[in-house]
Amino acid sequence: MRPSRFAIRRAVVLAAWCAAAAPAFAQRDNGPAVEPEAIAALTRMGKFLQTVQSFRVKGDASTEEVLGQDLKVEHDTVSSMEVTRPDHVRAEQASDRRHRLVVYDGKTFSVYSKSSGYYAQAPMSGTVYELGNRLEKDYPVQLPLLDLFAWADDQAKPPEIRMARVVGFATIHGVACDQYVFRQDGQDWQVWIQRGAQPLPRRLVVTVTSQPSRPRYSADYEWTLNPQVAAASYQFTPPAGAVSVPLARVKEIAVPSR
Repeated sequence: MRPSRFAIRRAVVLAAWCAAAAPAFAQRDNGPAVEPEAIAALTRMGKFLQTVQSFRVKGDASTEEVLGQDLKVEHDTVSSMEVTRPDHVRAEQASDRRHRLVVYDGKTFSVYSKSSGYYAQAPMSGTVYELGNRLEKDYPVQLPLLDLFAWADDQAKPPEIRMARVVGFATIHGVACDQYVFRQDGQDWQVWIQRGAQPLPRRLVVTVTSQPSRPRYSADYEWTLNPQVAAASYQFTPPAGAVSVPLARVKEIAVPSR
């Protein structure tokens, strides 16, 4: 099975808690399980994300699916998300075999898939983070990149952290970052945070340790802050030939193309 959206979201919530230092863990085995510098660094990242009123983020992700006899299959996806706070989002996720588009304008939620030809719409209200919580609770909807909002929303509740350590300096696609690793029951996480005045998450890696096969999720993020986003980006018009289905049938949206 794949790391669940809830598992990935917990990774993101956890990131609102972690920091920079020596790469040699063996020399710090007697240190604190949760290093204060790590918590301070991730808190700083979360506070910065809360100040960004609009952004565009692209993500290249890889998810491991575990088949019978612990055979692993890797799925690569490309995601993009445009956000204008507090309640406008356009998010798209695509791979060679499936596609999903999510559009929300603070009044109506729409989801569409080219790979299935289905779309669904429903009236909704609230912030983007509240939208994510409602969809997760009431419908089996996984929104691409929406997990990032758990870092950027003061309503997010931090999980129980068993370990948080600073790994040290790293470069992600030419961007200077600091790498952190942390642990909670059943999951290990790593996050790479950009150095300087814009502490953005540039890479996230999640390993599910509660399963013997230890499936892994990883994503690299490319950010554009305060872009000009056209109002039409947050409106959805069903393409010709698309079939409307109730939101309760959302599992049928973004089914794989064989």
